[in-house]
Amino acid sequence: MKSFIKLVFSAVFLSVTAVSCFEDYDQSYSGEHITKGVYVLNEGDWGANNSEVTFYNPDNKEVVPNVFLNANGKQLGDTANDMLIYGSKMYIAVTGSSVIFVTDLKGKIIKEIKVAGSSANLSPRKLDCESDKVYVTFMEGYVGAIDTTDFSVETVQVGPMPEGIACVYGKIYVANSDGYNPAYGNTVSVIDAKKFEVIKTLQVGVNPQQVCETLNRVVYVVCNGNYADIPAQLYKIDTNTDQITAIPHLQPTEITIGAGGVAYIISSTYDSNWNQTIKYLAYDTYTDTVLGEFTNTNEVPNGYCINSDPNTGKIYIGSSDYVSNGDVYVLSPEGNVLDVFDSGAINPTKICFMHEYKLERQ
Repeated sequence: MKSFIKLVFSAVFLSVTAVSCFEDYDQSYSGEHITKGVYVLNEGDWGANNSEVTFYNPDNKEVVPNVFLNANGKQLGDTANDMLIYGSKMYIAVTGSSVIFVTDLKGKIIKEIKVAGSSANLSPRKLDCESDKVYVTFMEGYVGAIDTTDFSVETVQVGPMPEGIACVYGKIYVANSDGYNPAYGNTVSVIDAKKFEVIKTLQVGVNPQQVCETLNRVVYVVCNGNYADIPAQLYKIDTNTDQITAIPHLQPTEITIGAGGVAYIISSTYDSNWNQTIKYLAYDTYTDTVLGEFTNTNEVPNGYCINSDPNTGKIYIGSSDYVSNGDVYVLSPEGNVLDVFDSGAINPTKICFMHEYKLERQ
């Protein structure tokens, strides 16, 4: 399991502010998770230097925009693409600005990480974490391993233009989209985390983008197709054997794994006249069964990103019209809209949860 940082407040009660990666804890304690906050990363417009972070308190519904700007007195940068919380720190990958910011949980900069490439700094895209390392894909064809103690970075070359990444029990799965070439890529690189070298290349669908792991050691890969005659498709990889299975009758564009192994999917498709249709589907990852639509565009228009709080089971969907500030919809696991709030900027692209784990000695 993936490690996290414990903060001890007393000899009897402990409180841990934690993480978007899976968590281990001492089994001599019992306790409960509490979701203390939700962070929304807005990517902004390409080239506009207007990415930003918004904080949402799920208890009192308070919304705090401009978290990064207020904490640091400067803009986050151009086209932030991913964010994760690991221990007491946030990691934010800002692609256009070629920087990974490491901040505290108030958004204050602890470290700026820039990794030199052959002609310029590498452009970070997506993040995941395991065993005191934060892993990042770079558009130029690399994966970086960030040491969370000294922030040094080791890199390994993978396929062209890697996007999504997932760490599963010592192996790292990387989606190689090859998004800048006329013919999209269709491979997933498998990295041995300990040796930090590519040990296998798997073939999936066209234009793999997102890699999402489940608790039963299965990885799902969202392949977006070519946005024309090749539709999006979902694949799953058994990480014990690396056997690949195509999941029929689904055209996902975003996916999150919720409570009980239910995947919540945004499926965005276009017809020949570029008319968009969005569906929100629930999918049982244990039985490979589509459970149906859990909400619709009358309730949640313009779905752009999705994440499920593993603590509460609530589903958060960020919406975008590409022009004005987005909205974030908070839904129950059954699909009922519980709250809606302003994302604070354009194009909300990632939603992260800050958890507190209160432990009581047994």
